Amino acid sequence: MAIQVQKRGISRLPNPMEALALVLGALGTLNRSSGVRTINTKMNGQSVALALIEGAQFGEDTEGNTTLDEITDGE
Repeated sequence: MAIQVQKRGISRLPNPMEALALVLGALGTLNRSSGVRTINTKMNGQSVALALIEGAQFGEDTEGNTTLDEITDGE
């Protein structure tokens, strides 16, 4: 997996393999003290790796893209 660097002035979402590389790289830098817990399990007979992120939830931006949002006290 590789992440392509964008040319100056060009903006696009990462392709699926780039997005996976970004997520795996980010999660790989975290440890238990950061509020992230990991679990290896099976789902529908397939191995899956889960990352549980304390204080976060998935959302959606105005263009329908998935976002990962921080939950602050009171929300």
